[in-house]
Amino acid sequence: MMDLGSLDLRRVKHSRPQLQQVQTSELLSGVDVRYGENTPSLPSSTSDAATVTRWATPPSRFRTPERSHENLEDSIEAPLIRASDWEASHQRYNSNMVRFDEQQIRSMEAKASGRPRRMSDQVEDESPPTPNNDDTPFIRFAIDQLTRDEEARREARRTQQLEQGQQPTNSQSSEEYPVERIIPDENRYIPQRPTRAELALIRKHRSTPGPGRLFGFNATPPLSTPPTEDEGRVPITAPPPARSPPNGKDAEIFIPTLPSPNAKRHSELKFLPTILRPLSLLAIITLCLMMTAAIMFCAIYSNYHDGLYSWDSGVSGGRYFIFGFLPQILGAFIFLYVQYLMGAITRIMPYVLMAMEDAEPRTNALFLEAFPRHMLWPRWDGPMMIDIGVSCLWLSIFTIPLQGCLFSVVLVDGNWKWTAVQGIAWTLVAIYISMCMGLVLIGAFFFRRTTGLLWDPRSLADLISLLPRSNSLRDYPGTETMKSKQEIRVKLADRSDRLGYWRTPSPTQGIFYSIGETGAPTRRYTLEGGKAERKVSSGSGLPDLEESRSSLHDTATRFRYIPWFLRDTFVVLWSVTAFFLLLALIIVSFLPSTAIRHGFKPLVVADPNGSGYSAANFLYSFIPSLIGMMLYLLFQPIDMAFRKLQPWAELSKPDGSPAVKSLLLDYPASLPIQSTITALGNGHFRVAWFSLVSLLFIILPILAGGMFFPLTITSGEVRMLPNLPSFYICLAFLIIYFLTLLLTIPKRRTMHLPHSVDSLAEIISFVHSSNILDDAAFSAPRSKIDLVTRLVSASSHFKGEGVKYAFGVGLGRGGKESLGIERLERRGGDHVMIMG
Repeated sequence: MMDLGSLDLRRVKHSRPQLQQVQTSELLSGVDVRYGENTPSLPSSTSDAATVTRWATPPSRFRTPERSHENLEDSIEAPLIRASDWEASHQRYNSNMVRFDEQQIRSMEAKASGRPRRMSDQVEDESPPTPNNDDTPFIRFAIDQLTRDEEARREARRTQQLEQGQQPTNSQSSEEYPVERIIPDENRYIPQRPTRAELALIRKHRSTPGPGRLFGFNATPPLSTPPTEDEGRVPITAPPPARSPPNGKDAEIFIPTLPSPNAKRHSELKFLPTILRPLSLLAIITLCLMMTAAIMFCAIYSNYHDGLYSWDSGVSGGRYFIFGFLPQILGAFIFLYVQYLMGAITRIMPYVLMAMEDAEPRTNALFLEAFPRHMLWPRWDGPMMIDIGVSCLWLSIFTIPLQGCLFSVVLVDGNWKWTAVQGIAWTLVAIYISMCMGLVLIGAFFFRRTTGLLWDPRSLADLISLLPRSNSLRDYPGTETMKSKQEIRVKLADRSDRLGYWRTPSPTQGIFYSIGETGAPTRRYTLEGGKAERKVSSGSGLPDLEESRSSLHDTATRFRYIPWFLRDTFVVLWSVTAFFLLLALIIVSFLPSTAIRHGFKPLVVADPNGSGYSAANFLYSFIPSLIGMMLYLLFQPIDMAFRKLQPWAELSKPDGSPAVKSLLLDYPASLPIQSTITALGNGHFRVAWFSLVSLLFIILPILAGGMFFPLTITSGEVRMLPNLPSFYICLAFLIIYFLTLLLTIPKRRTMHLPHSVDSLAEIISFVHSSNILDDAAFSAPRSKIDLVTRLVSASSHFKGEGVKYAFGVGLGRGGKESLGIERLERRGGDHVMIMG
């Protein structure tokens, strides 16, 4: 039998026990180890026999070869020796520790030292087998270590049967053997004090996984120790698992789900704005085809009949209106329809991308522009079908200028006749056919597609209602004070937020509708110096968070951003430039020597060719109309900026603003006339005026295309003569344009923000920590009407007035200060600091 005094069984990071050499000052022999009735009295140490206890391993602490591999990570983190337990363990177990006869030990040491050492003694046991000593406990202990897996399965089956109310089956267990066991406890011997190297190892591996982390690896609740009938043994019962709080780990794990088709409570997420529905798309396609057919008819008929109609009225009269202005007017209707359709696509595209099953298109959804800005160039930031379709629709900006020079006159048998210019006509046909193809692609993309929407997200309240249950807001702290979208993108890293129905592992929570991340929020790691370190985005570190908190009260940060074209320098520049250009135009137009009513020389060839093309007619029709179109398009961002920032200007008022005038404003999604009427009702007169003139400015390209026409005067000279009514109307609208630019100068202070609010991520940064996410008004509204009713019908707890909201610094949901939207006069809450 081996001498157990020099060997000790330790728990190591392997699937089987390992013997480890222990340096001890005493040489213990198996002869001196006695248990139970075989233990002699020790006169020099103690008068009581050592008590033998049976070891019962709690099932939650079972360590089997299989689990050794599964929990290898935990075993690496667990310290081998706890320095803080050396002295305490010695005192705690001193009372029931087996002691030995010191005189007998010294005599055995003398005999052992006097015996000559052989090489075989290094391997064999130094103590001979002891008579009358039962080796069964040692053998049984070894068997137990090799059969831990079977014991764990047996205990799990017994516990499961007890939980189900069944009588456990009588299977032979390890407790039925009538032998005492060796208790594998480290504290049954007096260890040496740790060396400096061991203490360093302890500090290195001090962190131990907590119960929450262990439960994350294995979600199975710990098994309880099976009951026993042995009264001499006290069973060890594992503590019951703690119930997770509603907002605990289980609540953060989001599982995408699809409600039953027969469930009336959960509507299908396939909402589309009216302008994007099949009937609307079919209507605009029909208009484009009708325009294409009309242009083709004019081109073909003019080619085969040497013109369309005779010329007889100069640059005035009804016939000139038909050929000089009517094509642009018809083209303007189609153009406006297409413009609003593209605006609706821009508005819902971030939500549509978040509703897709594939994670790749969802990564950029939060950073897409959620508001239409301009049509100066096409945008390529969405799905391929939408990008191609929108690019085809973008060509519509050339339709009005081209239709302004679609018709010209040719000399046929001594008579001038109206004819269609072949090159321009077929160019328009190609553009309108391309627009039809783009509309077909858009219709195919949205046909029966899950958009993730229950209603049209037109206002701030619509977006806020998607956030109360979200699990993807933990990365947003600090984003409210960042400068740009690029910084927020870096802070949020690679995200793939999803919009739709969710459920959690908790059976008490039903299906809900929200923006969230699939599963639990993922921690991202990177390799630094050969080690896996958690990836900390720029702007998410502790110094940056402290800096962002300190900048919450900084007025420079609070009023840092406004669209570049609304900054003081550019606003003054636009106004001054418009003034001088308008002044020059008025002077040139009304000076006697250059009066516009007398016309001017074309400076290019004015005679038409066989296909009806005239360089003078094209130059002085297409270019003025294109300039008018550019003026119209350049004003659209200004109008949209005031519509978009008006809710934030209302929230920045010292007394706040009710939801009707702030959170529920939908100016960016409204049609111009609708927006004008709503703004007048809310007292937003500047927005009402801007939205009205933004529509009326379409008259500039319409009238500019037919303003000038080449004619031969009585002296035989060819001059470009104006249509004076159209010229005066255009001049009046240019004056209105200049005066409207002057209106952009005053009262822009409340429109300033820390950063832009063009994308969903930028808007969410101002509400991620807001207490309004806990308000009942935003808790799972069933429809837009339900949401509006809740916000409008809510009343103050104190004065009976309407609830007001403000944009300022206050205590957020986490108990920390944040800059965002808050409800004023909240009971039990602190006041919101609104900086002015």
